[in-house]
Amino acid sequence: MPTDRPALLPIQVAPRLGETTDSYIRRLARANHLKPSYLHRFLCGPPFWFGKPSLSRLAAVSGRPRRSLERALADLASPRRRNKPNVRYPSSVPLADRPDLALRIRETAQSGTATIRDLSRRHQLPSQTIRTILEMPAPSTYRSRKGPKTGQPARRPAPAINDSTRTLIDAMLAQRLDLREIWNRLMDDHDVSVSYSSINVYFRSRPRVERHAIPHQ
Repeated sequence: MPTDRPALLPIQVAPRLGETTDSYIRRLARANHLKPSYLHRFLCGPPFWFGKPSLSRLAAVSGRPRRSLERALADLASPRRRNKPNVRYPSSVPLADRPDLALRIRETAQSGTATIRDLSRRHQLPSQTIRTILEMPAPSTYRSRKGPKTGQPARRPAPAINDSTRTLIDAMLAQRLDLREIWNRLMDDHDVSVSYSSINVYFRSRPRVERHAIPHQ
């Protein structure tokens, strides 16, 4: 892990509760007129340019304390796999009878495209209910195959590479772009965050004759 302390970016952006690290990096990069792929690689540092960004480096460039990032960002865990700071365990699960809606709220928040106020207005729910949904761990009822009362299948998390992302990747492969350039373009041009290893696995799953014709270094 890099030991140097990166400089604070001139334009600071607050993380939104429930958004992912990649979403926050994209917003922070664009506010400072940087390519998200560049900032992401900088926050990872050598030799793992396409890995998981360093929390300490993200805190340094954003000017946000580590604990604030841990509380806000949905995919950050505290050291030694402990729970997030001040994690909420409400006495009753909000929207337990509407798991699809709860998942939609969480997924929208993860994209970083909506604030708590936006979500409250959109779904006509109190802001405190939205905040509770985003601050608490995903309840098992949200992850089960069926909702607790409706009997309808609950939505599952999207796969690493879904149909729309595969279409984008296929189009870029047809242009003979290498896998690193595909990773960059997905993040910079399409706001899609997919791990480099997932792109590589997808590339290797293609017919051998197609793989032979496409650069992958």
